Order: sequence, then structure tokens, then C-alpha cells
Amino acid sequence: MWTASRFIVITALVAASLGFSLPTRAAYADPSGRVARISDVRGDVGYSPAGEDVWLDVVRNRPLIRGDRVWTERNARVEMQVGSAAIRLGSDTSFQFLDLDDDFAQLELTQGTLNLRVRRLFRGESIEVATPTLAFAIHRAGRYRIDVDPRSDRTTIVVWEGAGTAYGRDDDFDVRAGESVRFYGADLGDYEMFGLPRADAFDRYCFDRDQRLDRSVSLRYVDDDLIGYADLDDYGSWRTTRGHGMAWYPTQVAADWAPYRDGHWVWQEPFGWTWVDNAPWGFAPSHYGRWVHDGRWCWVPGPRNVRPIYAPALVAFVGGRNWSLSIGAQSRSPVGWFPLGPREVYVPSYRASRDYFTRVNINNTVINNTTIINVYNNYAANGPGPTSMRYANRNVPGAFTAVPGDVFANSRPVRGAALRLDERAIMGGDVGRMAPIAPNIRSVLGAGATSDVRPVREALARQVIARTPPPPEAQPFAARERLLQRNPGRPMDQPTQPMSGQRDAGMRQDVRVVPEARTRTDVRSERPSRNDVQPMPGSDRRSNAPTTDVYTAPDATRTRPDRQRMLDDARAQQVQREAATREQRTEAAPQTYERTARPERIERTAPMERSQTMERSEPMERVERIERPERVERSAPMERAERYEPPQPMERSAPIERVERIERPERIERSAPMERVERIERPERMERAERVERFEPAERVERMERPERVERTERSEPEVQKSAEEEDDDNDATRPRGERAPR
Repeated sequence: MWTASRFIVITALVAASLGFSLPTRAAYADPSGRVARISDVRGDVGYSPAGEDVWLDVVRNRPLIRGDRVWTERNARVEMQVGSAAIRLGSDTSFQFLDLDDDFAQLELTQGTLNLRVRRLFRGESIEVATPTLAFAIHRAGRYRIDVDPRSDRTTIVVWEGAGTAYGRDDDFDVRAGESVRFYGADLGDYEMFGLPRADAFDRYCFDRDQRLDRSVSLRYVDDDLIGYADLDDYGSWRTTRGHGMAWYPTQVAADWAPYRDGHWVWQEPFGWTWVDNAPWGFAPSHYGRWVHDGRWCWVPGPRNVRPIYAPALVAFVGGRNWSLSIGAQSRSPVGWFPLGPREVYVPSYRASRDYFTRVNINNTVINNTTIINVYNNYAANGPGPTSMRYANRNVPGAFTAVPGDVFANSRPVRGAALRLDERAIMGGDVGRMAPIAPNIRSVLGAGATSDVRPVREALARQVIARTPPPPEAQPFAARERLLQRNPGRPMDQPTQPMSGQRDAGMRQDVRVVPEARTRTDVRSERPSRNDVQPMPGSDRRSNAPTTDVYTAPDATRTRPDRQRMLDDARAQQVQREAATREQRTEAAPQTYERTARPERIERTAPMERSQTMERSEPMERVERIERPERVERSAPMERAERYEPPQPMERSAPIERVERIERPERIERSAPMERVERIERPERMERAERVERFEPAERVERMERPERVERTERSEPEVQKSAEEEDDDNDATRPRGERAPR
């Protein structure tokens, strides 16, 4: 009985522990495995962190997360990379990330121009663009452009490649490749279709950036979802390393350079402390892969055929109170770190599930699965961290970096404030998974200076239409600063958000969500476009393309002087008023015609009712006569054409016979010349000539042969022998004494 009761109690305790612990773990969500990055900036561009109302200068390589906003001034352009997709913004564009996770990216465009290039979409992955007029969902990889008029509800969608669906207030509209559609309202019933427009300066900029990504050499060694891979081509080279495969070596670094030294730290939730590198190529090696030192530093990426997972900084932190006392910097709370090497486990400072913990490691390096499980068990139990692990880069000279705590927390440059420590001090600290430094507002804003580049209030206040309910707006840092002070260095646990399809449609006032339960209306088949009704002012039905009188893109109107732009706007408004007046007249005119003129038109069909007249055979004969088959059969024109061709010269065969006679196959077959050549050769005499060449020139020997003369002379054989004996006598008379005559 005692054993049974004890077993029941233990079972109940285990069940209770599982029952209470599992919901607690499930109440928190994993962070996103991908972020965005500003990869190219041209002109005046402003940036605002999530939850803050401050606009800053753009800092390259700073990750962009959900809630971050971007604004471009006139003639400015910016490129952002999100996985394998590239987002480009044109002039006077207001942009925000409404949502960004592993499978869904929701972009807000309140005004301006957006160009989107999608190289690949995984199964279950989707991209949505929310505008004041409609929500455009992208279904497949391709190239897209969306223009939002800042002064009206006009939105233009251009699809060069791919396909997508526009969702309005009550209707849907499928846009296919090679189409350009302009919508004039949220109901999508008032629309106009065009062909593909001519490429402008912004389109050419986007095409050039696409070619740069497509032709990158680094794509041979990394996945295209790895953000920043194209920048590696210009600042390093790929080589084979011993034991690690292909690695990238930076070529433009200082002699004392080390990873995670030229840059600063910022605070981004839910990731916590995040590294921002100063180098143009510094994003990919700072957030993916591992670093190796084989005489010089090289970066080893993760497996190529897996989707990389973003990490805020792949380092191990060193600190502790005893360590601060040992280096004599206890008043400044120093923090140190060094880069992780291959097969070393990254332990995040934020809460994560076993699945995320595994993916963020095995997708960035080759590592033993048993090692990951052991480290995760310690991590899940809120252990101190992997203190017993051996790190390859900790003992590398120059790999360790340490700065005072105020430099770390205030996003100051690291290189100028780095502490000089000896090997004993470096090895004396405790290795942990986080930097025990509490953030402040400067940590959130980062190193960017306050900027005057910011959008107008109207652009930020415009309500957009979304297909998928976005998550709630990010709260300002001041609302959670005290909570972060209690656990320095540890981000707040992120509560589990409902799935995108289960969120409340009224969670945000600036977003209007399209209702799911509604009847789908095929606008293309049920409602004609303006092209089918009547030509719009400023449009050319022959070319089926918009002209400058109709708004095409912010670049086309914002690049002109202010006075000229005001005149053009006034002219455009006048054209719109005249067009509206014409539409009202055309809408009212058919009603009067229906009452008065339509009965007369019905009576005009009387000839069709007169069966007797139609039955007459004469009109039918006349119709047949009108065809005039005789005239069709006339061959006079054909005869004239033959006369102009001169048939007689064409029929003559003399030129052909002459060509055949010129060939003269009989003469070619004659072998007489060949026989003469064979007779002239006479191998016996040629052998004698070779012997004579030893004493006399070859010309004389050839002259002595003279086969023609021999053939021409018809002397008898005795005479020939006699002449030969006389010739020998002459030679003997001239030959030196003692020399034998040749045989």
C-alpha cells in the first residue's frame, strides 16, 4: 500500500509539473528567423525605430525589424533586403514593416513608389503590400512595382513577372504578368488597364541592382536567403580551408582587425544586444556562420542548401564581478566578447524553443546534435551558460575585445574605447550567454544622429487596407525600461501572438482589414474598365499606356520645381474636372435617348422583318454578281507580270550549255599530260643527278638532262652513242690527272 500510494503521489506531481510548465513555455513565442537590412542608400533617407517617434539618419547594416519605418526625400532611393527578396523605395515614399517573420512579410506603403523583386517563395511563405486603396498579395516569384498617389486614392500596380491579387473593400482583382492596372478607389470597380510602361530612371536603378544580386560570385557558396551576400564579392575572396571547406577572406582590413571590433552595439527586441558592423560587407559575417583564424581571419558560412537563421551576434560574452575587480575596472562594468568558431554552440540571451535553438545553430555551422541537446537542457533550466566548453578563438591573439559598460550601453564606437588586457585577464572571466548591461534610450536609437528627414503627418496618418490582420503596434521603450532594469541584458519574453489568420481585425486603428467571409467578385469579368467605356483624359488608347497627364509615379511629379509643380497640379485638376463633367454628361445622355430614340431604332429594324423582300431571288443574284467571279479569274495582271519578267531570256538554255561546255570533262579525263610528267621524272636519271650533286651544282645537272631536247631530236642510236663518246672525250680532256670518270 505504501509503495502504491507513493507511486500515485509521484505520478500526480509529475503530471502537475507538466501541466503547469508546458503552458508557461508555450505562452512565449520564438523570435523571427529573419530580419531586413538597408543595403544601399542614395539621397536623404530617414529611419525611425519601432515604437519611437524619433527620426534618425540611416546607419548601414543596422537590422530592420517589425515596426521600423523608412522615409525617402525627393530624388532619394533606398534598397532593403529581406531574405531572397529585395525592396526598393523611390522618391517621397513612406514605408513601414507591419509584420516580419519566417513565413510572412507585410509591408505598408502610404505614398510613393515601391519596387519588389522576389527571387523565391518557400512553401507557405507570402508577401503582402498594404496601401490606402488596396492590399496586394504576391503569389509567386517575380518583379513588381506599386505606385501610391499621395493626393488621391489612385494606386497603380505593374507586374513584369509573377502574379498577385489586389484586395479592395469588397472586390478582388487578379493581376497577371505583363499587365499594369490603375485603381481609382477601394472598391476596385473603377480601374484602368495598360500595357507595361516604359522604364524610368528608378526602374533602371532597380534592374541594375537585380543584376548585381544575380551575378554575385558568392551565390556559389551561400544560400540566396543570406542577407548581404553580394557585398562579399567586392571586399574579399573565397578559398578552400583545411577542415572547413570554402571560406571567405576579407582583403581590406587593418593589421589589428578582428571580428566584432569595428562597430557598435544596439538594443533590439526581442533579440536584445545586437551588433552593427561598420564595414560595408559586415552584415552577413556578423549574423551568420562562424569565424576561423588560420594565420588570418576567415569567415565560414553555414550549409548552402538550408535556409540561414539570423542571430543578433554570434559571440560569447565574458564578464562577472570578480573579473571586473581583476582588471581594475569595477567602476565601469566592462564587458568582453570573442567570435564563435565552427562547431561551437550559440546560446541566445532571449527565450527560445528547442526547435529554434537547434535551427539557429545547425543552419549556421556544422555541429554535433548531441552537443546541442546538452547545451539546450542547461539553457532551458536557466543555467549559467556553457562555462565548461572550450572555445577555439578565445586563445587567438587579438580575438578578444572588451569595452567599458557605458561605451557598450550608449552605442559608442568600440575600436576607440577597447581595453588592453593581458592573457591572464582574458582567461580569468566567466563565459556567459548575455552581456549583463541594462539598455537605455540611446541603446535603442543607436549611433544614428537625429535627422530632419521625416515624412509629413498626412503620410503617417493615412489608413491602409490589409488582407491579413497585423500584430499590435510596438510600444515605446519608456514603457518597459524599468522592467529591463531588473534583469540587465535579458530581453523581455515575447508573448505568443495569434496566428496571422486568427488576429483581431480591430487591433490597429491605422489598418483596415478586409473581411474574410465575403462573396468574391471577379471585377475583370463583371465590370468593364475605363478603357472599355471611354478614353480617359491624358491616356492614349492606341498605345494603351498612361501619359504624363495622368499620375504615374512620384518621381515624375516631385522632381520638378515647386512653382512648376503647382501649375501642373492645377492643370491636372482642371483636366480632372473636365473629365468628370464629360462623364456626368455621358451618364445622363443615355437616359434621355432611351425614352425617345430607342423606339425609332427598334422600328428601323423593319427591313429585317420583311421576309418577302428578303426572299426575292434578285437581291441574292445581285449579291452574287457583286462578287464578280469573272473579274477575280482575270489573269491579265498575271500576264502583265509575266511579260515584265522577260520569259524568253529565262527559257534560253544556251548559258547553261556554255557552262557545261566550259567544264569539258573529256579534257579533264585526258591522261596525256600525266604521262608526260611520268616520262620526265625518269627515276634512273634522277638517281644519277643525286650523285652528280656531290661535285657539281644541281642546276648544271638539270641542264644536262634536258628531256625536251632529247625528245625533239630524232637521231638514231649510233649517232647518240657517238655523241656521248665525244662528250666523254671532252670531259676527259678537261678532267684533272688521276681522277676517274664517273660511271
